[in-house]
Amino acid sequence: MRQRSRLLITLLALVALVIPAFAQQEGAEEQGQRLLAEGREYWREGKLKQALDNFNIVISSFGDTEAVGDALLEIGRYRMEVDGDEDGAREAFVQVSRDHAQSAAAPGAYHYLGLLTLEGATTPTELEDALAQFSRVVTLYPQSILWVPRSLQASAMVHRRAGRYQEAVALNRRVALEYPASDAAPRAQYEAGHDLALLGEPRLAMEEFQQVRNRFPESPWAAAALDRITALYRLYGAGEPVFTLDSSFSLPSGNALKDVEALLREPDGRLWVASRKTKSAVAFDPSGKIETSFAAQDPRTLSFAPNGDVVFAAKTAVRIGKRDVRRFFFPPEKPGDERKPVEKIRAAAVTPGGAILVSDEKDDAIYRFDDHGVLLGTFPERSPSDQEVTRIVVDEEGGILLLDREAKTVRVCDESGRTLRTVGPGGIRKPADIAVDSVRNIYVADEDNGVLVFNVQGELFVKIAGAELKKPKAITLEPSGAVLVYDDDSDRVLRYR
Repeated sequence: MRQRSRLLITLLALVALVIPAFAQQEGAEEQGQRLLAEGREYWREGKLKQALDNFNIVISSFGDTEAVGDALLEIGRYRMEVDGDEDGAREAFVQVSRDHAQSAAAPGAYHYLGLLTLEGATTPTELEDALAQFSRVVTLYPQSILWVPRSLQASAMVHRRAGRYQEAVALNRRVALEYPASDAAPRAQYEAGHDLALLGEPRLAMEEFQQVRNRFPESPWAAAALDRITALYRLYGAGEPVFTLDSSFSLPSGNALKDVEALLREPDGRLWVASRKTKSAVAFDPSGKIETSFAAQDPRTLSFAPNGDVVFAAKTAVRIGKRDVRRFFFPPEKPGDERKPVEKIRAAAVTPGGAILVSDEKDDAIYRFDDHGVLLGTFPERSPSDQEVTRIVVDEEGGILLLDREAKTVRVCDESGRTLRTVGPGGIRKPADIAVDSVRNIYVADEDNGVLVFNVQGELFVKIAGAELKKPKAITLEPSGAVLVYDDDSDRVLRYR
């Protein structure tokens, strides 16, 4: 009897020790999940610093809980999307895939590793590496209703980048039909339309874009789809395409519209005007009011970086985004020599692979620099002599367009510098600027000939001209396909739709 009593007392003591420990562990799990949820809410509200603080607390103080994998995933996303720190992001995602392979965060880690690879992919091998990461999500985590449709849609993006448009259409349609509740579905339906347009099927593309509007009317992709329908219908909808002057469009007159060198229309409606008169690039908001400006002694060109930043080239420097101003230098010819700067920049652009192309007036050459300003060589490696490249534009598919004013041609190259196609010189007299639309038609502002539109086969497709358009000097396109042209004779920006 006494022995039984001692055993009972021992058992009760053990229970007394276990229950508080279990309760403490349960409390830690709840606290970790609460901090994770609050961090995600901070992110949605745009309070990014507070969000990052929460995720870091989960890692440092609740490392034994289920929340840590998700917190690491969010930290990786922060490094990728906010800091632009590819190495830091990749490290976080790899840690999730390695140490938390059975967690709900693991498929997200593989997905983001695929996106990182895809973002900088410039070769078929790199594209296949990205595709492999997305395939792991579908194969290893087929029950993830969050990440599987996202990775299928991202796989379609890989096929599109590789020029496999039929495969891209099939995958995008699968996402839109099989996962209609996914946040990837509206984009997938939109991208299916885009792929069809690239396949040369504008009518089928318009039908697909209309499905975006019908099925996902509250999605931001619905408005983008309407723009694409408008653009495609103008060019391919009914007979010969015609652009007419929009008499209701005007910008306030002033110095900003004198001696204009370049135009750039952002998706949100902001219009950048680079003027030698004001020695700046001025941004007009959609109502026509000046919103902001960037100063430059001698403005040259405006273009988009792959991430959407505005690239503003001036004679001696290039601004990428709001604050990143760069000068470029040649390496010293021998030890002890000073580096010589590129002093006469004609044009500049950022390639899909992250290189910066700088057209140098002094040497009549295009130089390729890496993201740290290190000279990598010329672009292409064997550049033609006596070229006068005054515009460099990158299209949505990664094609790099070079306007050679001397040769009166537009060359389209890939990231390696290989020429894919050439437009001109036939029919082009005095080219001043170029733009390219979503289906890779090339628009040439010709000072003697109006605006010439060439299709992907290099054939003259449309000509925009009129008494009001006397000397086109700069050009940009709206998402709806409308054309904005600066006329140097009248100091006006004209809109054709």
